[in-house]
Amino acid sequence: MVKEWFHYRSLRALTRGAWKYVFVKRRNLSIRRWRLFYRLRLLMVTAAAGLTQKFPRTSVRLWVDREAFPRIRKLISRARHTIIIQMFIWVDDELGRSMAQLLTEAADRGVKVYITKESVGDMFETRGDFLTTREDPREVWRKFWGHKNIRISHSTQADHTKVYIIDDHIFLLTGMNIANEYHESWHDYLVELHGSQFVRQYLTRSPLDRFAGSVRLVMNSEVRKEIRPVVMDLIHSARRSIVIEQAYFSDPLVIDALIGRSKEGVMVTVILPKTTDIHHYSNMKSLTRILLEGEQKHVQIFLSPRMIHGKIILVDHQHAFLGSANLITSSLDEMGEVNVLIDGKGSAAFQKLLDVLRDDLLISRPLNSPPVLAWFSGWLAWLKL
Repeated sequence: MVKEWFHYRSLRALTRGAWKYVFVKRRNLSIRRWRLFYRLRLLMVTAAAGLTQKFPRTSVRLWVDREAFPRIRKLISRARHTIIIQMFIWVDDELGRSMAQLLTEAADRGVKVYITKESVGDMFETRGDFLTTREDPREVWRKFWGHKNIRISHSTQADHTKVYIIDDHIFLLTGMNIANEYHESWHDYLVELHGSQFVRQYLTRSPLDRFAGSVRLVMNSEVRKEIRPVVMDLIHSARRSIVIEQAYFSDPLVIDALIGRSKEGVMVTVILPKTTDIHHYSNMKSLTRILLEGEQKHVQIFLSPRMIHGKIILVDHQHAFLGSANLITSSLDEMGEVNVLIDGKGSAAFQKLLDVLRDDLLISRPLNSPPVLAWFSGWLAWLKL
């Protein structure tokens, strides 16, 4: 791991990503032009082909762990005219190259491929950053970057979303970046939505006036920040139970709210990974607060042996909130994020989520007392490590 961080590509990606996150003004005119292009194109295609009438019903499917990328590949291979991808991390590894190859094959069929890669994510590409592949002599990258039907933008919008749009009516949102660990070992989710209304809402950054088939996109964008209000509303609306499964869990207002609800008799269950790639001490500090300040008989903490990267809030076994947003302050208030709020009544995807969470609890170890941490852990937690 140390060698990876000190490789020249790793250092260059880390420096570039950190510099752009801290110093670059997050206004990218090319992104705005692309969104306008998408907006106009979507309206034209919808009007000409009657896509709204062709896909009148909302379909929701859930894919977990190693199910996700085979499904993404299948949908990309079926694309007829347009693929749009927004990605935070894209690593030059086996999965990263296979996705580039698949998109090149789609472009060879005449499919227009539009990719927006977030430059802030570069700092996490420690084994081969995406931008360097532009000069890579290997055939897979040479064809990918040089294809006339593939347009790639390297933006600085602090956009943490991972989104795929297929042919203006299939919308995929996930917490999974394009890198081997997200497919092979990390625990995460992919939500597949059918309905042009979701594509339209995402590309135009407009709110939905009502639930579409009991499903609603919730976004943080340059236009509005919707994630935190929905998170807080969910927590405060709970009558019986709140289940949290997260990778990174440290926002003080969320912790305060969970502690308060436990004192009001709501059962609060938190599932976190035993160890994480980053943010471990911040997680442990949050768990310490909940165990010490919450009502013990209404608090359950579980540590999973797996690296959980999913971001789940389940309220009263009736409403689920999942997507790319972590329960950390930057994710709730600053970063671009896309989540989906699902009403679980009669939903197969919702039942699958319940089953997965049940399995996660079964393999996890309960934490009944605050974790024992070294004296410097507070500093590491303050640094969000």
